[in-house]
Amino acid sequence: MSKKLDKKTSNLSSGRKIAAHNVLLENDELIVTHWVFKPGEQTGWHLHEMDYMPIQLSQGKLMFEFPDGTTKEIDYVPRTTSIIKAPLEHNAINTSDEEVIALEIEFKK
Repeated sequence: MSKKLDKKTSNLSSGRKIAAHNVLLENDELIVTHWVFKPGEQTGWHLHEMDYMPIQLSQGKLMFEFPDGTTKEIDYVPRTTSIIKAPLEHNAINTSDEEVIALEIEFKK
């Protein structure tokens, strides 16, 4: 799983709850995590050290915060995906009024 940056989350984003997430599968090749973000919840700051593929399972919006202070808002569309190259440090926050649900597949190889 991506490297959690707990101290950074505590310093910058401590007012938000961490979204519920469960690792569904981990083996030598990949990690599959199921995320459910209630409105206002976040991932917490973390560093992806492996390429990964988020699969959007619901509608909603996530705002991504980056270390340089920039942000990017993503409109979630069910059954869409992309490949994200590592390394990537960020925090994701549900800025919508509905739950945002996603699978995240991290590639170890």
